[in-house]
Amino acid sequence: MDMVALALASPRGRFFAANVAYKCSNDDSAYCRPIAPEHVRDVVRAVDIRAVAKLSEWDLLDALSLATDFARYWQPPDEEDVLFADPEVIEALRPVIAAALDSPHARWWVEPVDLENQRYVLHPYSIDQWPESTAPYRPSEDHLKLWLERALQTEARFRQDRVDRPNNTMGGEWWSTPAGGTLSTSRSRDGLGALELMLEEDSSGCGEARVWPVQVHGTPRVYEIANPTDWASLVDSYPFAVPESRRSVWLSTTGERHDWFIPDWLAVAEDYDAVHLSIYGYLTTPGLAIPLSHNPRATVLAGWNPDATWWLNNAVITAEDEPTLWRRSDEGWRKT
Repeated sequence: MDMVALALASPRGRFFAANVAYKCSNDDSAYCRPIAPEHVRDVVRAVDIRAVAKLSEWDLLDALSLATDFARYWQPPDEEDVLFADPEVIEALRPVIAAALDSPHARWWVEPVDLENQRYVLHPYSIDQWPESTAPYRPSEDHLKLWLERALQTEARFRQDRVDRPNNTMGGEWWSTPAGGTLSTSRSRDGLGALELMLEEDSSGCGEARVWPVQVHGTPRVYEIANPTDWASLVDSYPFAVPESRRSVWLSTTGERHDWFIPDWLAVAEDYDAVHLSIYGYLTTPGLAIPLSHNPRATVLAGWNPDATWWLNNAVITAEDEPTLWRRSDEGWRKT
């Protein structure tokens, strides 16, 4: 499977590649964010590929962080996503992303979930308010059943709204993550308590977080998403129809009309304890209208962070130690 081609076919992969290019270009315009296709082409064509090979792990994660933070799945692609989708820009980005992915610092990006190194992140409720307890939140045992009930109600409500107001284009739910309250973790790296601190879609900008080490019990059944095909296979195997609630938002973000589907997370949980999105999976999959095997229908992976593992079965993990406090400064995240 050609990882470079898959990444360049994906909005997040192109955004990451462009960020790397701007870090390594000899063009004077590289100090400014793009404003026109010709500007982007000039910057990318002036990239010193040898400089890409010299980027540190933090340089690469910083480029990925910006691509993650600019992910939007409830609106049309923003100006930079449009600029980076220019065919000439894509072709110029090919050697850039190839060099970035060949870096020794990116070799673990293809790896499955690291069961020995998971962290849970919690931000304060507001700028000055933490929850009273330092114990991490644990969802109820029936949270997936409640999700299914609410999802069916949401579809029925949007279906009736379309009957009552056929010309209405009101936005609906745009994400395809598991049920609200399902715990999500990511791995730590040297000097970073959890990848989620840096790699968070549409981040709140909060400069403080608690991070817990997570213990994984036994050998959980983990479904791995490393590319669009993996996501499509999951949805095909456990389909849940959401044509009404995703009709407007996913039309806006993909430009395509489909009968939309997401996974039935209650059904997935019968066969898997968790679902993990590798960083390669993140660079190739989110934001695309991904076709499914049956009939003219499709799906979108939306709302997932790079390296996120969503735990559908509460029994296989615990996070009971006292958390560490991390704060962000101009130099990045630091443990306090």
